[in-house]
Amino acid sequence: MDSIATLKQKKILVLSGGWSAERDISLKSGIAVSRALQENDILHTHVDLTSEEDAKNISEEYDIAFIALHGRGGEDGFIQDVLQSKGIKFTGSDALSCQISLNKTEAKKIWRELLLPTPDFVEIVNAGNSKMKLTPHLSGEEDITALDKTFVVKPANEGSSFGITIVRPGQGSLEEAMREAVKYDSSIVVEAFVEGRELTVAILGNEIFHPIHIQPAGEFYDFNSKYAASGTEYAKANLSVQKLQEIKDYAWHAFSSLGCSHWGRVDFIEDKEGNFQIIEVNTIPGLTETSLLPKAASYAGLSFSDVVIKVLLLSCK
Repeated sequence: MDSIATLKQKKILVLSGGWSAERDISLKSGIAVSRALQENDILHTHVDLTSEEDAKNISEEYDIAFIALHGRGGEDGFIQDVLQSKGIKFTGSDALSCQISLNKTEAKKIWRELLLPTPDFVEIVNAGNSKMKLTPHLSGEEDITALDKTFVVKPANEGSSFGITIVRPGQGSLEEAMREAVKYDSSIVVEAFVEGRELTVAILGNEIFHPIHIQPAGEFYDFNSKYAASGTEYAKANLSVQKLQEIKDYAWHAFSSLGCSHWGRVDFIEDKEGNFQIIEVNTIPGLTETSLLPKAASYAGLSFSDVVIKVLLLSCK
C-alpha cells in the first residue's frame, strides 16, 4: 500500500499524556495509536509528555508528530506552536484553530456571527473574582439563568465534560455550578439547556461520517458516561435524507469556520422540534476503544488502523 510505504520513510512521533485533566484518556489514545502503527510495521517513537518543559525539549529529528494530547497543552495550540517552531509536521488543525475551538465562548461567538445555530449563552470572565465580567449572547431578551430555566454551566477551556453542571429549577444553583467550573478555568460559559438527543458528527479529511446518536448512562454525556459507565449506548443516528444532509452541512461549517482541518468531531443537540444546535468542536477526538470518531469511521468501512494512517497522511500534505 503506497500510503503505508510513504509513512515507513518518515520519522514518526506519537505524543500523549500531557498535563491536562484529560491526561489518562490521552495516554489510552496514544497507546491505541501506537498499537495501530505497530500492526502496520510502521516504526515510531511514543512519548509521554508530563510538562510544558518536556514538550519544548522534543527533538527536531522527527518528520511528523501524531498529537494524541487532549485538553490544555494539546488542543489549545501550545504543542502545535512548539512543533511548528521545530519544523515538525503534525496531525490535526493549526495552533490558532485549536485555541479558538477549545475556547467554547470564542467558538460560539464565531458561529453566532455566521448565523449557525448554537444555544444562547452568557460569558463569565474571571469567575469568582471581584472584577468578574458577564457578557450575555442572547437571541432574545430572556435571562437564561432565571429561576424557571434550566441551564448548563461549563468551563470555557476544558474537554471530556470536566466541570460541567446542569442546573434545573429548584435543583442546584448558579453559585455552586460556578464553583465547580472554576476549578478548571477562570472563564465560564452559562448556556441555555436544550432538551433533546445528543448527536456527534466525525470528520476525516473531506469525509463527513454518518452521525452517532449518544444515549448517555447519566443525565448527560459526562465524563462518567464517556469512560466509566457501561450503560451508555451508541447508535447510527436515524435521520431522514434531508436532516442527514442538514446536520452534515452544519458540522462542516462549524468545523471549517474555526479554521479546523484534517480531522475532528462536532457535537450537537437535536431539540424536540428537530432543530440542530451546535455545542462544540473537538480538534483532537479521543482514540480509545469507546471513542466516537473510530465508531463513526466504521460505518464507512474504515478500521481503526485506517483512521490512524489517514490522519497521518493528511499531515504529510
